Amino acid sequence: MLGNNFVKKCIESQVLHDPWPHTVTADHIDKDSFDKLHNETQKLLEIRLRDMPTHKTTTENHITPSQFKSFNIDWRDEIMDIAKAIYNNAKELCGVFPKHRWNDTLCIAGYIGVTPPKPYDHIIHCETLNKIWSSVTYITPQNNCGTMMYSENKKESLVKEAPWSPNTSMIFSGVDKKTWHSYNSTEESNRITLNFFIKVRSSTKEYLYP
Repeated sequence: MLGNNFVKKCIESQVLHDPWPHTVTADHIDKDSFDKLHNETQKLLEIRLRDMPTHKTTTENHITPSQFKSFNIDWRDEIMDIAKAIYNNAKELCGVFPKHRWNDTLCIAGYIGVTPPKPYDHIIHCETLNKIWSSVTYITPQNNCGTMMYSENKKESLVKEAPWSPNTSMIFSGVDKKTWHSYNSTEESNRITLNFFIKVRSSTKEYLYP
């Protein structure tokens, strides 16, 4: 039910075209499920980067479901249910957007993202070519930076921000050299998000489903 409702709202959301196609969906996850996620991730607001998972000596800024237990996060069933629903509806989810990548062998990646406090500023970028569809749901704190959208790969071309609001999702399908975006932190605490990606399976090392 949770995953199907997540997908349904993705498909029903109005597509915004400025500066490139994307959707912004408020109240995306049902209240009980989101309240649980919100409560489970409060402990991450003050976690230090050095305490985050390490992969091949590189500190990562995300926590995958396989690591949830280590961080005392009880939301594995929920993230897996959403991942399965995204996979089962991948073609329809991508079809929301007029231009999108595709591959016949896909998978779903997902995690809880932990962005360091201000003045952290992620570079402007487009999604890597193995990302077909991208979703970020803002979790906590109450205020922060959402997703900044640009018409070119430079700060001066900023068009607008998908504003940060807990339980709001910003979704798009990456188009090379077009869907320029970035994010940063405006608060003293970490910036916590829920992220899903439809990706090309052959070039994805870790994924949730199938």
